[in-house]
Amino acid sequence: MRIQVLADVGKGITLPINYNHLLVGVIYRFLAESNPEYADFLHEEGYHVDEKRFKLFTFSQLMAERRRITGEQIHFGSTLTWFVSSPVEQFLSHFADTLLTQGSLSLGPHQLKIRDVTIPRTPRFHPEMHFRCLSPIVMSAVREHNGKRRTHYCLPDDPELSELIRQNLIRKHQAIYERTPQNGTLSFRFDERYIRRKQGRVTRLVDFKGIKIRGILCPFSVSGSPALIQVGYECGFGDKNSAGFGMVGMSKNFT
Repeated sequence: MRIQVLADVGKGITLPINYNHLLVGVIYRFLAESNPEYADFLHEEGYHVDEKRFKLFTFSQLMAERRRITGEQIHFGSTLTWFVSSPVEQFLSHFADTLLTQGSLSLGPHQLKIRDVTIPRTPRFHPEMHFRCLSPIVMSAVREHNGKRRTHYCLPDDPELSELIRQNLIRKHQAIYERTPQNGTLSFRFDERYIRRKQGRVTRLVDFKGIKIRGILCPFSVSGSPALIQVGYECGFGDKNSAGFGMVGMSKNFT
């Protein structure tokens, strides 16, 4: 499930172009206001599967009809739309509780009035679906380079991308439901026509608290287990979801 937040910007606000950490701060402050113990658990521990830890939430970029980027800053001149998503009811209830009680959110020096809070309809999940990115999709893997093991961020043509995303979704499913899915099949592919139209410029480098993260902004199709597709829709596809990566929305078909 997800929550849609509309926030007033008055005459406009300006934020650093790398603002993900500000939104993470909003989320944890809201959780701490409602339930400090849960906020501490999520921040320090999260949901474990073997050696992997998942926060099991994601969020979108800030969207607005009027916005412009100048250097390292982004200016929003109209109402902000922001989505926050999780399959964990406890997370969403604590987040929404503070959101509705306070009626505002702080982004850096800006105090924004909440105009509306809604719960969008959850789609039906089918064996083949098409999505657009509401935040960049990141899929990382540790690989050897020049004799050293380093974190590698997959590009759209990476031959291991689909399988890495499948394995990641299976682990998230285990974290949510404490079992593996009955159907563990999944195939993932980005829209090649869109990539050609953009001349391959579909990646974005995001600085998150000093860490450079390479993500992909491109429509994609996914086929296989509806249960795994639902996990991706609710938790985010790929990794680093709790830093604001991998959130998607429904999209039309492409060939």
